[in-house]
Amino acid sequence: MLIAIQKKSPLSIREQIKRQIRMLIESGEFTSGQALPSARDLSAILKVNRNTITQAYKELSSEGILQIVIGSGTFVKEGLELKTKKALNQIFDEAIKNAKSNGFSTDEIAELFLNRLPALTADYSMKRILVVDCNDEVVSYLRNKLSEEFGIQTEGVLIQELEMDREAALAFFENKDLVICGFNHLKELRSVVPNLNVEVVAVLLQVDARVINALTQLPEGTRVGYVCANQRSTETLYNSTYFSGGKELRRILAGYDNTKKLQRVVRECDVIFVTNFVYDRMEKLAKPHQKLVNVNITVDTSSMDLIRERLYK
Repeated sequence: MLIAIQKKSPLSIREQIKRQIRMLIESGEFTSGQALPSARDLSAILKVNRNTITQAYKELSSEGILQIVIGSGTFVKEGLELKTKKALNQIFDEAIKNAKSNGFSTDEIAELFLNRLPALTADYSMKRILVVDCNDEVVSYLRNKLSEEFGIQTEGVLIQELEMDREAALAFFENKDLVICGFNHLKELRSVVPNLNVEVVAVLLQVDARVINALTQLPEGTRVGYVCANQRSTETLYNSTYFSGGKELRRILAGYDNTKKLQRVVRECDVIFVTNFVYDRMEKLAKPHQKLVNVNITVDTSSMDLIRERLYK
């Protein structure tokens, strides 16, 4: 596993590791289901803090690139299909080869690339982006994801805020170049602002297939709780076809902000599906006999590709 850490790079060590792992997967050096070195082994090879490796792996897992199996290791996610960048790698390799043949050192080539990098992103780094969803955790997740992926600054707003004052809602969209909205809230957004003249990209938030399959394995009549950050986000997510399960289950949907329903979940349910945004808090409330299933929410890669296309317009 060839990863090179550049101490002078403007990117953090964690970000360098993440990007190079993604590149190794895109180039085909790592394939679907293949195991990666443990965080301990890779930290020894790269001579960096083990926690840095662990965090890089966790973030790639939350992005749907890797899968962490407790007790087994870290793997490229099964069935993962990333857009190949072999041709782009060849273009860069050829350019570097030509530069070296013309007498330029590696440091000079790297310096020029870093100096040119801001110009490459300038086209969209100044774009004004608004992120819309029904809970603060998802809004923050999407904003952080966009900042990390594209280096752009964004604003965020809850769909509930827009619905409270539809006339004032228009102010949120003034001078915006692009609106990013959770797919489940697109209809609601169009209802609040029917004549919106800003392009909207509806992003798909996905959950790991193992979570859905865990649901299908539950016996008929199981008392199941579903928890997200607030009541609306819980109902939006868990009433989707993802969580139908195809069975008659005794369901309680509780937002973490809904004390009464949350108490019912803890009191009555055998299994509780909890989004990653509130999982740590829910662990402290759950009883020892209750099974908690971590529902890790990520934005799918095709949504990010679509956003990239729109930013380049």
